[in-house]
Amino acid sequence: MEETKPAGPAGVPAQVPPRYKELVEQWGPAVGVEDARTRWGKLVAAAEDGTVTLIAMDTTASLGYPTWAALAPLDKVADPGRCPVWPLTSARPKLADVVLAATRFPDGAPQILTRHRRPVVALVAALTLVDLPPDGERIEIDAFLREGGTITLAFDPGQDGATDEEGDLVQEPIPERYIVRAKEADGGEIGEGEGDSVAEALLRLWRPPAHLYSDEPPFDPWGKPRPDDLPESTVRF
Repeated sequence: MEETKPAGPAGVPAQVPPRYKELVEQWGPAVGVEDARTRWGKLVAAAEDGTVTLIAMDTTASLGYPTWAALAPLDKVADPGRCPVWPLTSARPKLADVVLAATRFPDGAPQILTRHRRPVVALVAALTLVDLPPDGERIEIDAFLREGGTITLAFDPGQDGATDEEGDLVQEPIPERYIVRAKEADGGEIGEGEGDSVAEALLRLWRPPAHLYSDEPPFDPWGKPRPDDLPESTVRF
């Protein structure tokens, strides 16, 4: 007999859609809009301290997938200066409208939330947080440039897809993108980011952790073992 899964809070799907699994693993389960409204003050304070809260609202039931937003720190927004603004006190009673404005396809945009006219947090489409680098590995651009680093920007126009004579897709299209690279004062490249806009590429500029690189040659299981790997009985002095 198939196991019955308990239903989640109101407005939250019982199963996590695949597209959001990475975010749930990082930030925890989503809350419903009503739950977020009830806990609004605490969730806003948490976002100011760097914690993301996922908010689920199924606005596309007929298409079979839910829409999730995220209450997030301002540093998760690519270009906050160009985004719509809501006072926190106005956003709370109209939270469903704010979520829709942030997630509506194709013209959704991050919604900046303010306290006494000062931006404090943002409500964004949750999918914009997928593949963001860990905070500790993001390159702080202002400090990096002041230390003598260089940032270069390039545009990749992408590539159209291709089909065969029967109309079957034989080559996936490659979307256009912006690519940003960071080089230290000595010319060594230390990081790269890409996105649909210049701002998103800069937001994704990161410094890969040192453990991803090694000066050691790749292991060859069929190669000659190093002397210190040989059994003691085979080592000749």
